[in-house]
Order: sequence, then structure tokens, then C-alpha cells
Amino acid sequence: MKKIFLVVTVVVFLMSFAGCKREQTGVTPSDSNPQTQTKIVKIDSDPQGATVFIDNNFVVRTPSDVELTLGQHFISFNRDGYQGYILENAVVKEDTTEIKVVLKKSDEESIIKLAKVKLSDALLNTPLKFVFISNGEVYISDENGKTIEEVAVIGNNYQARIYGISPDSKWILLNINPKDVRADSKQFLYALNNETLELIKIAEDNWEGGFRMSFESGDDKLIYGFQGVNAPICGLASFDFTTRKTSYLLDCSKNSEEKAFTYDISPDGKYIAYAGGNVEVFPDNRTALYLKNLEAGELKMLVKPSNLDPNSGEDFILDVSFIKGGKEILYSKEIWQSGSNYNPVVKYFIVDFEGHVKEISLDDASKFIQSSQILEAKLKKLLNKNLHIYTTLDTCDKIVFTIFNNDNPEELYICNTDFSNVLDTGISSPNFMNFSDSCKFTCEVLANSETFGSSNLMWYLVDAKNNTKVNLTELLKMVVADAIYIEKH
Repeated sequence: MKKIFLVVTVVVFLMSFAGCKREQTGVTPSDSNPQTQTKIVKIDSDPQGATVFIDNNFVVRTPSDVELTLGQHFISFNRDGYQGYILENAVVKEDTTEIKVVLKKSDEESIIKLAKVKLSDALLNTPLKFVFISNGEVYISDENGKTIEEVAVIGNNYQARIYGISPDSKWILLNINPKDVRADSKQFLYALNNETLELIKIAEDNWEGGFRMSFESGDDKLIYGFQGVNAPICGLASFDFTTRKTSYLLDCSKNSEEKAFTYDISPDGKYIAYAGGNVEVFPDNRTALYLKNLEAGELKMLVKPSNLDPNSGEDFILDVSFIKGGKEILYSKEIWQSGSNYNPVVKYFIVDFEGHVKEISLDDASKFIQSSQILEAKLKKLLNKNLHIYTTLDTCDKIVFTIFNNDNPEELYICNTDFSNVLDTGISSPNFMNFSDSCKFTCEVLANSETFGSSNLMWYLVDAKNNTKVNLTELLKMVVADAIYIEKH
């Protein structure tokens, strides 16, 4: 595939303690039953100064005296530079006076470590296999699920998700973050080579948000940025798997205008065009279109922000792509009218490097580039449905998309790239999907959309060419937390 985009949006659920994070001493959790027996307990750690969350209700810093009810409590300890410590069932009895833990310093092996030095020849050489996560461990399996080998172990205080795979099908990208998302901790981006079992830490950053990634600059160059919830990317970098070096394309720590919601890199790699600027949240009428010369470092605003009064609606740049060999830029603007529940109006424009803009139609835009946004607009018009395109599978000319409305769960569909042969996969409420250079992809499904426990999550292998699916739990005979299918050509 010419471009493989590995974009992920991490959703962070803030817990009910929000707004209550402060040091407390001698604090009593709220208790609706005045007859409940309580006990003053010293909460401590070695070293001291750890942030402690108790029963999702309140927070203290060690050492602190806390009035707790007799019985079981959930207590987590977190301190920067140390591994987190979780007591899921800390018991407070009448004679309990202190709960103290010893924190270990963080190192790479406390986050993830290899379980094997080398895979068996069968799994090294097979072009068809799975990489999947189960019970805090990373496995590789042959396509039939008959041979399974553990290759890495995730630290006890962390959880991992597969973000995607490199175009050459060698590097599996893993996002590893704390189990206790309330902690002031970092999350990490790793790459695991499924052929040599080399493990590389690429980046780390604050936990609230997620990494956005693509391989649009070549098979060996990962473009990644850390993006907060509804916030722009602040610091867009390129990691070279050949040299193992990182270079920054955008860096808002040096220039506050270098924040991006969406971007594209010219075919020759000399320029980056992006929608962003001095903005903090999305959508934002202050979003402008910029062009940066990556060789000279020169930054130019090509399209100014909207002057639309926020009370009148939203008007922002949605998508950016280089066209005509990188000589001009095609971008779209999404316009929402205030108080309207209807679909937004999307308009398309072309701008040159001097800032000369002209509006074009959707049909004209589709002649220059077949982006997911343009395909989505055309498919919406054809089917007259609310839908979202997840990806285009170039290997078999298929489009993977979901149809949704307010009354029914999302339904997963597949069609040809010419919009013919629209097929229902029979999958409802898809949650996550992992794609590679194959007609097959993995899909996580919420078995019960009203609950979010891990027991209600199911992973499938979907064959877009034949419109069939396989339950991975049944195939691999293990509980699957995440999975990706590898088909090396």
C-alpha cells in the first residue's frame, strides 16, 4: 500500500474523584450508614510522597492518617519514577493500624520485557500469523492457532494495546499505559519485531490522550505525535527504524503555532501541511492551514482561521492532502450551523504555496485524491446513511465502514471501492479494529453494549474478501485482549 495510516483515538474516562485531588490528613470517606465501624489507619509508603487513591473516592499523599471502614478497600500507590502498587483487596480489621508498601524504581523491564530470545523456526518463517495479547502477555501464533508462543510480558501495573503494524509487516506497535489511569503517570510507545524479537522503546508521554501514528514517509519511518483528548498534536516526530534516530517535524515547545489536528507530508518529504495553530481544543474556529519547510524550518500560514462567531456555529479545517505532485494542497472545511442537528456542510478547496485559494466540488476533489473523507462523503450520498469509513483495503479493493443511527447499534459493513456489493458482516457494536496489508483484519466487539467488562469483549478475524469471521477466543483457546493478523507478501 502506498500509505498505511495507523490512527488511533484513545478514550480516557475520568473517574469520579475529579476536582478532589489534594493532600488530606485524617479524612473520612462519605458513609451513608452511621452504624458502620471505622478505624484510623496510617497510609504510608517507602519512599514517602506517593499519591494514594482509596476506593475511587478520595486521594491522600503518604504518610497520611485516614479513617476507613472495616472491611476490604481498593488502594493504589503512585510516585513518579517508581512502579505503581495496587492493593485490590486491602483488609482493614479492628487491630489494623498501618498499611504500608515498598515501591520499586521503574525500569524498562517493569513496563515490558521479552520472554524469549528467539522464536521457533515455524513462527519465524510463516507469512501468516497472529500477534495477540492475553492476560498481560504478548503471544505469536500460527494462522491455525495450533502453535502459540509467549514472546513478551507486560508489567503488572500496565496494560497494552496493539496500535498497528509497519508496512513490511515486521514491527508491531504497542501502546502501554498504567492500569490505574487516575495516576500521574506516563504511557509508552514500543515496537516489537515479530521476526527477530527486538524490542524498542520509541517514546513516552503523559497519560491523558494517545499516540497518533502513520508510515506515510516510508516503510522504515514512523511518524508519531502525542495527542490529548480533543486537543492538537503538540510535538510531531519521525522515528527512523534504520538509524534508530528521532527528529521533530513540529515542536510546539519552540513555536506555539506548531500544533496540528491533521497533517500531510509532501511526496518529496520537504514540506508538511497541517491544520492547527494557536488552538487548544477541537473543533476550533481559530484553526488555520500552515505550510512548513522541513529543510529550512520556515513556517507560513496559507489559510487564515475562520472569523465565524462561535455562537453562530463551527467552521474549521478538517482534512489536508498534497496534490499535483506536492505542488498544491487540497483541504476541506466542515461547517456546522448553531443549534442544528443535521449533518454539517463540507466544502473543498485548493491552495497553492502562495496562499491563493479556490473552491472546488466534491467530484473534482475526488479526481485528485481518494481519501477516506472523500470516499465517506460519496458513500453517504449513495446510501443515504450516517456512516464512518475505517479503512480501504488496497490488497482486495474493499472498504470497511460502519453504519449508525441514534436508535440502533453500529453495524459493520464491507463494500468494493467502487461502492458495489455492499455486505453486512453480521457484526454489531465494533469497538476496535486492527488492519495490516491484508484482506483480513481483527475486530473487537462489545458483546453487550450496555456493559464494558472484559468478559463482554470478543475478538474476531474478519475476511473482507469472503465476508466470513472467526472467533479468536475459540481459535486460539485463550482470552484475547487485542490481536492483529499478519500476512506477509
